[in-house]
Parts: sequence; structure tokens; C-alpha cells
Amino acid sequence: MPEEQIRECDQCFREMPLTPENYHRDATKPDGFKSTCKDCRNKAGRDKENKIIDTRIKKLDEEGANLLSNLLQGGSKIPHMAETYQRLLEVFGGSMGFAQHYMANYLSTTPGSAGRTRILGDMLKLNIEVSKSGAARKSLEEITDEELDLEIARTARTILLIDPREEDDGTSE
Repeated sequence: MPEEQIRECDQCFREMPLTPENYHRDATKPDGFKSTCKDCRNKAGRDKENKIIDTRIKKLDEEGANLLSNLLQGGSKIPHMAETYQRLLEVFGGSMGFAQHYMANYLSTTPGSAGRTRILGDMLKLNIEVSKSGAARKSLEEITDEELDLEIARTARTILLIDPREEDDGTSE
């Protein structure tokens, strides 16, 4: 029975048996294994993935700030809410990009933390509001601009606690 070879990892310097359980295979090496252990390679992979996510989040944050700045510089300084919402989603790469950004934030928080609980609460509130509005019965492509404007106005009134009977007739400042 051959004696088990021991290898020291080039990164963590732990000595471990030179087996597929501890080291990834590498056909280009004389002994057939990488010089860095699986734990260190896996950690490096996770670190790289987290760095990519952090870079994407930072870029989205910067683009969002630039978008708001640009919206305020043009026209009436009060952009149409639907236009603002649409442009914000464009910064995130559309609704799927926004969902990915939101999920990245969720996954970057500690399980059971207040941040993760808040994100889940926000998702639940959004789900409830969409269901209450009836928008869940239609796909986004089926909702007209008029329906979207009406829903935004209803939501704004609810958020701002404005009595819907007190509609602005355009004569107030």
C-alpha cells in the first residue's frame, strides 16, 4: 500500500493529504493537483464573486445619483413620476436588474439580521400594495400610462394621507 503524500497549501500553509478531498485536480501539474487547497480556492472564488457584486452595487448607486441629478436639471424640476420610475429601473437594467440588485442586497445581509427582516418586510408590503391595486391582474405590458398615472396618484394620496375628495383643481400654489 503506497504511503499517503502530504502537501502544504501555498496560501494557508496547512499540511493536508494530497487527495481530491483537499486539492482540486490539475492535469498540467506533475502530481495532478493544484498547489492551493480547496478551502482557499473556494474562499478566493467567493471573495471574487462578492467583489463583483459590490462593484455592481456601487455602479448602480452612482448611476442612480447621476440620474436624479440629471432629472432635476431638466424641465420643470418635478419629473413625471412614471418617467422617474422608468428611468430609475433603466439604471438598474430594467425590472430584472432591479430584482437582481435587490436580491444582492438581501443576500449580502446576515441571515436573521434586522436588515434582512426589513428587506423581507418591504417585499411583503410591495406585494400587498400590488395586490390591492389590482395591478397584479395585468402584466406590465398590459397596464396603460393612464392606469399607471392613476395608481401613482392613489398611492401618493395614501402615502401623503391626502383625502381623495380634496382634489387639486389647479388654482392653488
